Amino acid sequence: MRFIITTTLLFTLNCSFTQNKVDNDSRITELVMSMSQRSLVMPGYLTDLKALIAIQAYHFWKNGDIEPYVSHLNVYKALYEANKYLGYDSIRNRVYNQVGLHSNRVTSVVFGTDPNYYYSSSADGSVLKWDLSNPHGIPETVYDSDKIIQSIEMSKDGKVLMAIFYQNGLALIPTDENIQEDLSIIEDPQPVQTATFIPGQRKYLSVTQDGNLLMKGFDAKTQHVGKTALRVNQLKVDEQDGTIYAGTEQGVLEAWEKPYEVKESPVKDIMQYWKQQSYFGYKLGSFSINCMDISPDGKTLAIGRDRGDVILWNIQKKELIRIISGHQSTVTDIQFNPKGNLLLTTSRDGTARIWDLRESKKLPIILDDHDDWVFTGSFNPSGTQVITGGGDEFIRTWPVDPAYFAFRICVMVNRTMTQEEWNEFVGSDIPYEVICE
Repeated sequence: MRFIITTTLLFTLNCSFTQNKVDNDSRITELVMSMSQRSLVMPGYLTDLKALIAIQAYHFWKNGDIEPYVSHLNVYKALYEANKYLGYDSIRNRVYNQVGLHSNRVTSVVFGTDPNYYYSSSADGSVLKWDLSNPHGIPETVYDSDKIIQSIEMSKDGKVLMAIFYQNGLALIPTDENIQEDLSIIEDPQPVQTATFIPGQRKYLSVTQDGNLLMKGFDAKTQHVGKTALRVNQLKVDEQDGTIYAGTEQGVLEAWEKPYEVKESPVKDIMQYWKQQSYFGYKLGSFSINCMDISPDGKTLAIGRDRGDVILWNIQKKELIRIISGHQSTVTDIQFNPKGNLLLTTSRDGTARIWDLRESKKLPIILDDHDDWVFTGSFNPSGTQVITGGGDEFIRTWPVDPAYFAFRICVMVNRTMTQEEWNEFVGSDIPYEVICE
């Protein structure tokens, strides 16, 4: 009988402890949610208080006994909005992470091998080089023309930039001072649908307006490697085995494997045994494939579509992994971070999103401060920052880790909450603490 009583008592105590922990976790989660929302609705003229509430919510979220993915979207948003008003330039209506000198929509942003600089292109025909450490400095103009630039791409070695024009061919622009004397700007006037560099080689691949896939070297030698009857929006070349992937307006993922076979791809009938062919086409639906990226480990192809979703494709097995949904309109650009665990997408819904591929339950971080379509986005080489560009002609920089926002608040706000503010926004029953020393 004593054993039964003891066991029952232990069970009761354990249940009580578990319940208390659940209640405590729920309260912290609710507090984080509440404070994040209070910070967001706090008017901009109460700058310091807006920031202090946001950083306190971050502190509870970071150090509380709750799952890290709970409320992370609210915390990031509150910290970002608070930072916007710290040092806000009301005369030029510009916040700290906003830069812009283009006179038309920003179509691409890319990094080279130097993590301190990135390049942007625009429909105004220019390519600018920006210093990441001096976002409001005057950028260097590396190329200027009267053509509409639909996208730019950097070679793997970071020495040559490719500018692809809308219906006007492309240009190869040397960016490395060591090769600028030997290699001047080269313009290929042949109109193309799109183009990309061949990894590790001084060659590029283009799709002509009539559907021919041409591999060209800087010495102008041309190799015919494939043909398509579909409209191609983007090309990607797998640097591990040289497979060429094409995303098409018809929603078909096409691929040409080495050795390349020059044959026209189907429009109505996808090849019956496509998994065994050097060419294959796989219809992923009727929605246009607009952008693609290959993961750093070479195992996954990420595909952004007109539907507003992302398809993750297993390269080795040639099959669907899963579909990620969230955008309300066309996905315009897509990129893995250097570790391959995060995925950046941009969209015509006016947002960019950072998805955690390891946690399907985790909501994406939503970057929604552009006033128009977001056309392009890129991680910096270390994966700590994101650069986006859009139809509002602005470029914006975003830290991936919200700790940067918290650090900036501590640097820029020179006071702490008063006891009265703490009682109102945190709670009189929670011990007062100072976050920023």
